[in-house]
Amino acid sequence: MNVLSRDQQIAIIACHTEGQSIRTTERITGIHRDTIMRLGERVGRDSAELHDRMDGWHPHRSLELDEAWSFVGKQQKNVQRH
Repeated sequence: MNVLSRDQQIAIIACHTEGQSIRTTERITGIHRDTIMRLGERVGRDSAELHDRMDGWHPHRSLELDEAWSFVGKQQKNVQRH
């Protein structure tokens, strides 16, 4: 079984971060698309696990959505002429 080097893994993840497709990443890196998909699956699973562990640490379960509410409040139908 061949193992990707750390540099190869970083190159693959960088391509995905930049929005490249799997086939484009395959052409750029020379690594087979099945290997790229397996790496993506593993990174995604590990990222979700890390997020779940870190998200559970917060002492408060509420979120501040000031910007979201100000955006929703400024929709055209809510604007009044003064």
